[in-house]
Amino acid sequence: MNKASSPRTKEERYEERFEELIAAAATVFAARGYADTTIQAIAREMNMTGAALYYYVTSKDELLYEIWKRAGAKLQAAIDEVRTEDLSAEEKLKLVFQRHLEVIIRDKPIFEVLILQRSRLPEFRREYLEEDERRYQESLTELIEAIPAERMRLPDSKVLALGVLALLNGVIRWYSPSERLSLQEISELYFEMFANGALKSPL
Repeated sequence: MNKASSPRTKEERYEERFEELIAAAATVFAARGYADTTIQAIAREMNMTGAALYYYVTSKDELLYEIWKRAGAKLQAAIDEVRTEDLSAEEKLKLVFQRHLEVIIRDKPIFEVLILQRSRLPEFRREYLEEDERRYQESLTELIEAIPAERMRLPDSKVLALGVLALLNGVIRWYSPSERLSLQEISELYFEMFANGALKSPL
């Protein structure tokens, strides 16, 4: 039998169903709010019983943790890929603006929960997730620090990185595909704002 047509293993079926559950939970969390979402509501979204859902996770908090972990991994993978490109530091940073927006809008339900409902999120394994956030922030800071010092008007790369993240994450509050500007145009506009403020001579 051709390997490509071989039946999926039990583990593969489990992983596929688990990922479907993560996506469904993100959609329900975004629509209802994390605090107001029940396991039963997520189970209904999956056309399964609450008892069946507990085969995959132990709690709503664990579901959120899995969502958050995947979201952070996607952002980190995007910035890591950009860092390997044969581009100048400024060109890499400009590309990160675009990739960041692409990731958060592509998985908008997930990031709506993580960005807009952050103060209401539980403490379940939060320390691991905050460590992932720090790693991403540090990666962004390092990209800014790689810009030649003579080009920088504002010297505090960490503060600049935090400002960039706040600016980019804010797009989740208002962007929709019907916007007059595309994501690429928005990222270019935001990078121009950054360059005008942080660099001595904008690109």
